[in-house]
Amino acid sequence: MVIENTDGRYSDNEPQILGKNLSELTLCYLICPQDAANAFLGALMITDFRARPIHFSFVSPVRPTAIQKILFGSTLNSHIKIDVIAQKLLSGIPRVPDVLFVDDMEILSAQQIIKKPTACLKKSTLQNADPAKLSILDYKADSNEDQEIIGQIIANLENLVDLVEPFSRMRQALKEAIKTQET
Repeated sequence: MVIENTDGRYSDNEPQILGKNLSELTLCYLICPQDAANAFLGALMITDFRARPIHFSFVSPVRPTAIQKILFGSTLNSHIKIDVIAQKLLSGIPRVPDVLFVDDMEILSAQQIIKKPTACLKKSTLQNADPAKLSILDYKADSNEDQEIIGQIIANLENLVDLVEPFSRMRQALKEAIKTQET
């Protein structure tokens, strides 16, 4: 049995993922919501394996012009979320994460920027969850390799920490940051 010490490290038989001890993993969370005025927002949080923040950054609201809306058409959302917001946030990170979690399938392609296993992570919505299913989380990655790595990370961490909850903290922090920025 693996027991976590008070300092967050494992005492015996710590699992290895991506060639690292589980307690050495760095997680990254990315969100790109829209506000009430349909401006695009974005935030990134890097955490330790317990989802405790190490770094938080955000972008000011991005408001596409009428011409951009016409020119980009149906690709506008993807362009702003990936090519503008994710690119900016991921290019300035102080620590390279081992995995990227997103809360929206549309930003799953941020994996092309960071080149790390990336998955869209959500609480399972199934009312009658399959008793054979070990995870209470649903996740989707773009590749089978990422799917396998993410599965290992979730299997080892979900009993220690709520892996979806950081998205909620980020939304609250983003609202506060934008509000503070506007005053």
